[in-house]
Amino acid sequence: MPRLHHIGITVSDTDTATTFYAAATGGEVIGPLAKSGPAVEAAVGHPGAEILLTFVRLDDGVFLELAEYRGVPTPRNDPDTGRIGAAHPAIVVPDIDHSLARLAELGHRPLSAPMTATAGPLEGYRYVYVLGPDDVRVELLQEPHLAA
Repeated sequence: MPRLHHIGITVSDTDTATTFYAAATGGEVIGPLAKSGPAVEAAVGHPGAEILLTFVRLDDGVFLELAEYRGVPTPRNDPDTGRIGAAHPAIVVPDIDHSLARLAELGHRPLSAPMTATAGPLEGYRYVYVLGPDDVRVELLQEPHLAA
């Protein structure tokens, strides 16, 4: 059966991004690993690129892959989720309030108060968006049976 292995997020600063995503998830950090050479350049389409990869392993075995490109121009995307092609990670955490408190210590605040979904596949989940490093919108979710 197909399953998600990882979601890749290009970041401007590995340390800042790793600190944020580890605080949000409590996940295990693996890396950083430096990758470069002709095969990497061909795969990513950026000649001369060195990519610093750090992974944050979530409880279900899915990884967040944080990729910092070095040695090549790195223009920023507009992460506005209303734009075609925009994506955002939606991460299930055990306790949304605890995750928000850890992120607040790093200076990241939620974009609204946590809400509860009332329909669809997220019905009963608590959720909230936080603007993470590089202005990536990160959705935190808490499963219904764990909600207060």
